Amino acid sequence: MGLALGVGVGVGLLWLSFRNTDWASVQAALVEGDWTWPAAGVLAGTGLFVACKVARWRCLLGGAPALTTTDLLFPTTAGLALNALIPHSGELVRGLSLNRRQGWMTSAVLASIVAERVFDLFAVLLLAGVALISVAVPDSLVSAVRWVAGLAMVGAAVIVAVLAWPDPFRRWARWLARALPTGAAEFVVREVDAAIDGFTPVRRVSTALRVLGWSVLQWLAIAGCAAACARVVGDPIGLGPSLLVVVGIVVAFLLPNAPGYAGSVQLAFVVSLGASGITPAHALAASVVYQCLMIAPVMILGLAWLRRSLSSRFAL
Repeated sequence: MGLALGVGVGVGLLWLSFRNTDWASVQAALVEGDWTWPAAGVLAGTGLFVACKVARWRCLLGGAPALTTTDLLFPTTAGLALNALIPHSGELVRGLSLNRRQGWMTSAVLASIVAERVFDLFAVLLLAGVALISVAVPDSLVSAVRWVAGLAMVGAAVIVAVLAWPDPFRRWARWLARALPTGAAEFVVREVDAAIDGFTPVRRVSTALRVLGWSVLQWLAIAGCAAACARVVGDPIGLGPSLLVVVGIVVAFLLPNAPGYAGSVQLAFVVSLGASGITPAHALAASVVYQCLMIAPVMILGLAWLRRSLSSRFAL
């Protein structure tokens, strides 16, 4: 159902993005583009994005000294790949991966991922502030930024409430679990306790600041990818327009998405770069570069790891 909805939304966004746009112009921008250093810049930005995501996750797991970079890199790329196929499906895979390989409670891992999302929203708000003062921003994006701010505040309030008053949440879980069979009740209580404990690392201000720093750097890497994609098709853009693309991407990804974020990426690039005078044809061409050099490699690597992991698990 979710996949069907995402495909439907993606088709609609593709139609919105490509209507009144000459496909031949998009094709020409791609064929005549500079696929040397700018393309390499997109790949480098993608690598930096994944590295920052791994480093941030380690902070949110409390430093996780027993986990190697590889232990976190593979689940991270697999999660990103699955999210690009079916929105939000990758989070569960990340939780189950650390549970199976390292013995981490799945709910504790999922709590760290919830915290990730909240820090993502705050990081994007900071970058949006820079974009808003340097670029003429369409009213639609200004409204979207307000929605992001609202979501960030709600998410932060939930985490603060859990950290400040953990005992009531534990008591509510135990009260609700009373109606379940003994085994199920013990499981629910254990998972809720682990989820509450999963938020503990961000209690320390130093950890929270490091996580925010990694989050900002992560999205700056995406801004770099967007700038490099625009340069591939012959449109150098500055920091403001690049950050505006990041805001557009994050807002678009909050919607149900088609596989590969088809349609969402296109609309984000058209609306965001259009504010800087980039033609729709070139903005669409840049979005195709983004999908080919940023989204596709992560999907290929993540799904390859997931396939290898599943094969080793079920091998006789």
